[in-house]
Amino acid sequence: MAKTKKVTITLPAELLESMKAHTDNVSGYITELVEQAERRRLLRDELDRCQTESGTFTDEEMTKARAMLHGTGAEEADRAA
Repeated sequence: MAKTKKVTITLPAELLESMKAHTDNVSGYITELVEQAERRRLLRDELDRCQTESGTFTDEEMTKARAMLHGTGAEEADRAA
């Protein structure tokens, strides 16, 4: 199990109530969302690094990169290209 640390955050009341309507584990729900955001940020940083080193992506490469960032499958990216 990952090491955890307790923190306090402030959320709009309506948002908290909406989350509670979907889950009994608000901490787990928020953790999952933050992990997804962090993975997208790291991938975005890597894509930026690749473009800096190799030049601007083609339209097809951008379509596939967007699919990766948004979690869609390779098949969907191929169809969109």
